[in-house]
Parts: sequence; structure tokens; C-alpha cells
Amino acid sequence: MCVRRLAGVILGVLVETAFFAQEVDQTTRPIVKDIAVTHVANAQVKVSWRLPQEFSAASILIFKDTQPFVARNQIMATSPVAQVKPTSTYFVDKLMNYKEYYYAVIAKKADGSLYDVVLPSINATVSGIRAKREVVQQEDDVELQQEKIYADGQMRELPLPYLEMLDEQHKPNPLKKEVLAAGAELAGEHTHKHISLLSPYIFEEDMIAPAGGDDYFLFEILKNYFIRKDYKNSVEQLQKFLTVNRDDKVTNRAVFYLAESFYYRKNYRQALNLFLFIEDEVPVVSKKWIESTLDLYQMPDELK
Repeated sequence: MCVRRLAGVILGVLVETAFFAQEVDQTTRPIVKDIAVTHVANAQVKVSWRLPQEFSAASILIFKDTQPFVARNQIMATSPVAQVKPTSTYFVDKLMNYKEYYYAVIAKKADGSLYDVVLPSINATVSGIRAKREVVQQEDDVELQQEKIYADGQMRELPLPYLEMLDEQHKPNPLKKEVLAAGAELAGEHTHKHISLLSPYIFEEDMIAPAGGDDYFLFEILKNYFIRKDYKNSVEQLQKFLTVNRDDKVTNRAVFYLAESFYYRKNYRQALNLFLFIEDEVPVVSKKWIESTLDLYQMPDELK
């Protein structure tokens, strides 16, 4: 939640990665390096790596997932897509769909165990790759792109260029303003669909009155204002509540309730900012609220 805390975590990961990267070159650890993934065909990618000077392993395993590999527990929870010789420096994988994939290359030791140290950008990719969509060119398109040459005396195929043949007397009269307005009104009814508000969401932790602490104070605000749909006072009380440094979990829920309160007060811009802010902490719940808020925020004022 805190920007400084997040920056500290990122810095820690970078320092740790740099530290391990130095170890790779200076020791005989069975860790490949310089992993890279490139396209070799529309649905095929080449995973390549370099071996250290002294590389001792029984084989090399290639792992693939839709999430970046950042910890060894991901390796344990994922089955390898291939096993190659310990002297191999690449593997060609076939992608069966258009999802984005990440790879990790791990050494398998002689005793059958894995040297499952994951180092982003060293033996695990940090950028995803997906199959290229094949562009199928229709025969008609090819014919249109080719310049057609006509022999002397040969006529062009129809249609000929349109010529304005009607005189002013036979041209149709323009539509009346009343007809145009009625058409625009009818079109508007189909252009903007009706969007229903979401029902209020309450976290399970706040369903039952807690014994005390920050949870109790948040519960009281919800009971006295949010549950009664007094969203004006709910906004005021939740903002006061969040001015005090509190437990992270309680703070996350309070921010979400504040976003909901703005949502029901039709302050969709402020609600959207808060839902996006809290999305990483409660991704599953936030998704539909972000989508609904976006729909309402973009809707014309007369339809809100």
C-alpha cells in the first residue's frame, strides 16, 4: 500500500538479483544465465540460455507459466514442459494459444533434486511472449492489390464510376428536422445500454461485530452509515478513520468501502481512483467494481 514500502521491496529484489548474478559467474553453481525467448515461427518460440564454465547437472528442465517466475515455490507447483541434455543451450516450444507465457530454466542434479534458485532475467524471463497471430490474406484481396492491365478496346468491368445523373428537379427532398430528431432519439436508445448499480459489498471480516481494535471502529462506521446507505456520512467518517495509521488489512477494507461510498454518491471519478489504488490488494473483488465504475463514468449525464 505505501509507496515507500513498495519501492523498498523492489529495491531489495534488484539488489538480491544483482548479488546472485555475481555469484553465478564466480562459482560452480548449476545455474544457467542470459535466458532469452524469441519467435522462430507464428506459434513457436525459442528459449535460449548460456551455461557457466563449470556446469554440473544431470539434465536441464524448462518450466512455463502465465505468470513470471519469481520464487522457488512456483517451480515446485509447476510441471516442466521439457527436459533436455545438460549440454543443451536452447529449446523450441510450441504455443497452443495466444496467452502470454514466461519461462524458467532449472538444473536437475544427479540425485534427482532440482537446483530451484530463481533469478529473474538470469534463468527466468521477466517479459512475457505470446504466439503471433497468423495473417491470412484472402484471394480477393490479392487480386485487388494487383494492378489490372486492359488490352486496347477492352472495357472495364462494372461497376463504372458513379455519375451524378439526377437533375435538381428529380432529386429526393431532404428529410424534415422532426424525422431526423426522431431517428436520433431511437438510435440513442440502442447506443447506450442501461447499466445497473452493483449491490453493496461487505467483506466477511466485517459481517460479525469484533471484540475491539481497528476492526471494531470500522464495523461501527459500517453499521451506522454504510449499511443504512447514508453514503455522505459514510465518506466523511471513513476519511477520518483513514487519517490514522492502522492495520494494513483494516486499511485496505476501509479504502474499498470509501470507494463504494463515492460510487453510490455518483462521484465515479473518485471511486475509480480508489478502486484502482486498492486493486492489487483485493484483485478479485475490485475487477467488477472497476468495470462498472468505468461504464458509469463514461455514460452521458442524462442517462446516469
